[in-house]
Amino acid sequence: MKNKINIFSDKKIRSFLTELFSDYELFFIDLDEVQKYLKDIGTNIIFLNDKESTKLIDFKKLTDNFLIFSNLNNTNQNINNQLIKTPKPINKIKTIIEIFLENLKIKFHDITIVNEKLTNINNNSFCRLTKLESEILTYLIVEKESTKKYIQENILNIKSTIQTNSLDSHLTRIRKKLYKIKTGVKIKSKSEKLSIVI
Repeated sequence: MKNKINIFSDKKIRSFLTELFSDYELFFIDLDEVQKYLKDIGTNIIFLNDKESTKLIDFKKLTDNFLIFSNLNNTNQNINNQLIKTPKPINKIKTIIEIFLENLKIKFHDITIVNEKLTNINNNSFCRLTKLESEILTYLIVEKESTKKYIQENILNIKSTIQTNSLDSHLTRIRKKLYKIKTGVKIKSKSEKLSIVI
């Protein structure tokens, strides 16, 4: 499954970014829309090219899942961990984004997922997820609900014409791990729909 990234930029660099990040599912959003995505727990990347664009963003409200590339010298310095000064070589930008994706903390209610480690932030209990378990759980957290068919085809890469219990096996293991860390987060199944609930 392709990683989903929200890209906030001006329209000039979008075709360049599409070529550079062909391995990712990109959603291009105008810079003036950033405020609407402050609670989005997915990956958000901002490209700032002029002083006018910085006026559209309240940097103090940006969470850890925002990465900012800026070619401006006086960009707000309160966001040091998330601010990358440009210009940089293209391969360096791609590497920075890949590292950012790898270390991105996914939060939902009382759990976090970082590098395939599932943690209950209330009691500090944790367990390891497999790569596929992490992808399934992260996808459900970001999207809130999905069909089993979508996860089977896009995360497990199994054609819908193939009869298999693979997804159910993964879901059983994820549910056991959620129970093990004593979280209130649950994965509900209803017919062919899956949802994550508290």
